[in-house]
Amino acid sequence: MEDHRSDIAALESLRWGALLDGDTAALEQLMHDDLAYTHSNGLVDTRTEFLTRLTSGQLRYADIETSDQSIRIHADTTVVTGHAVLTTGSTESRLITPIRYTAVWARTSDGWRHVAWHSSPATV
Repeated sequence: MEDHRSDIAALESLRWGALLDGDTAALEQLMHDDLAYTHSNGLVDTRTEFLTRLTSGQLRYADIETSDQSIRIHADTTVVTGHAVLTTGSTESRLITPIRYTAVWARTSDGWRHVAWHSSPATV
């Protein structure tokens, strides 16, 4: 079995950068149409709902610090786990949220696509 860890690490880096930049076009390319995105507060978005939150400014990432990333490949599915500290909001009102996360990528006919995200609150 071919090891795609470096490919997935690069895609994760692109995804984090696109979130920080609010680059919905890049995220659209990375996310599968059937994405399930579970926020650390329990809210679940579809791909369209999540991208709409970013486009409208309802959700804005001011800073993202990641650590502890682990990539596990299982045939055409890859599971990425890690720790992140997300800073969201505007300069007037910021929310700093430490999380543990799981990102799932699947190999499709169009390449690797982000199919699921789940995060939960974590201690710093």
